[in-house]
Amino acid sequence: MTTDPTNYSRPLLLAAGSSGTDTTNLEARLESTTVLVTADPEAPAALTTLRVLVANLRRLPIQLHLDPDGGAEQLSADMVAELEHLAVGIDITRPLNIYPPTQAVVHVHVGTSSAAAHICGVADGHGTRVRPQGHPFPPLLAVGTGLGGVLTGAMLTAEVFKIVVDVLPDCRGPLTPIDFCPVTLTEPDGIVRDLSPLDATALIGGGAIGTAIALILRELNATGSLTVVDPETYDEPNVTTYSLGTLQTAENNTHKVHLIRDELPGLTIDPFIGTAQDYIDAIDSGTKPMPTTVLGAVDSIDARHEIAALHADHTLDGSTGGSTGTMLSLSEATWHGPCLRCYYPTRPAKGPSVIDLLAERTGLSRERLARGTEELTAEELDALEGLPPEDRAILEREVGKGVCGLGKAFGLVGADNGFNPSAAFVAQQAAALVVGALVRGGTSTRPNYVQYDALFGPYGDMTLHRNSRAACRCQTDLELHRTVRSHRR
Repeated sequence: MTTDPTNYSRPLLLAAGSSGTDTTNLEARLESTTVLVTADPEAPAALTTLRVLVANLRRLPIQLHLDPDGGAEQLSADMVAELEHLAVGIDITRPLNIYPPTQAVVHVHVGTSSAAAHICGVADGHGTRVRPQGHPFPPLLAVGTGLGGVLTGAMLTAEVFKIVVDVLPDCRGPLTPIDFCPVTLTEPDGIVRDLSPLDATALIGGGAIGTAIALILRELNATGSLTVVDPETYDEPNVTTYSLGTLQTAENNTHKVHLIRDELPGLTIDPFIGTAQDYIDAIDSGTKPMPTTVLGAVDSIDARHEIAALHADHTLDGSTGGSTGTMLSLSEATWHGPCLRCYYPTRPAKGPSVIDLLAERTGLSRERLARGTEELTAEELDALEGLPPEDRAILEREVGKGVCGLGKAFGLVGADNGFNPSAAFVAQQAAALVVGALVRGGTSTRPNYVQYDALFGPYGDMTLHRNSRAACRCQTDLELHRTVRSHRR
């Protein structure tokens, strides 16, 4: 396995935006921060929750401890070994410490039995119940599922994140009880609806949200068939932001669709290396079948418009974003509206993008600048010709730093906004909303739009019913869309 240092730049960027701290000082502080994990091995979906929690916390440069004796019963040797292996795959230099620390900044517990933990959480059916210290749990209503376990691990991570990062008061909610189910969009109701075998379903996007959807499907023991669409390979920065994959996956330059295929042995996966538009072309040529349901996990408006052009019966689109990267949402769309163009209308042109301006000033390609976390090398600088002396001088100072900082170095207003921060625990909550809708049976009678901030948690009026936009193509070209759908089917 590779011994290169784990790249924490993206979660640190998200943490810096939430705490108002620069990434260098924040990283130094986190490296001396100790977090303790304990668990009741018989708690509902305990192993799934532990997998997610330990992996998510290992995606931060903290000192992470697991006390196998810290719960109502001792964790088995197999459980501990699996968690150790999981942590090493993310950061070989920071193994999971299998003993309690002298003192922990945060003690997080999976289960309901710990009175000493700062935060406890447990799956209840497809949902979760999280309690700060001193708040009792209500009776659990159902056996925890893989969806409930992943959601619980993600929400426990969010609570730990708020403390260890010292998130600004206006960027987080208080530590309060959370009772939420992504299927009901309210509290867990004790009814565990089965996920039907997948059929004529496509997952488009194998990034942070796509791997989180795949993780939930794996933990739910999903069956059936699934087409997975993505053009890219797994890269080093993905280790600390995606829910699947390791340092070895990055070293092997594995295609994201193949990573998901290998992680979902219970499903028949058809990996498609290409964009959503490439997938549409394959459908139109008759080499791929038309999907009925699309799980959207892309990261741009243009890509969402490509998904809309599929004209699938149901599209369940997950997204993350916001000023600090912690906002997440679900958009339920249909071919006849509201489609994803209704949710994400085309923005008016505002001149050259930051990437375009940087390419012009630096001589670096747009593709190279898009790999924002990769460090600028002296060899790259030497290969650049015709640069003005003042621009070359700026680049010389940036050698050895991620190119995501070039926008600021060149004084381009809002340049850093071109590189969105991300964290696995945010993407996992967005993915939980997508899979929750899938369990419900696709889009609602009146399609839902659900949005909340992972550092505030779900709340009562976060769900809105969405209507089509009258000027959208799903309304003005409805007959053409019917013709296209008929041809593809």
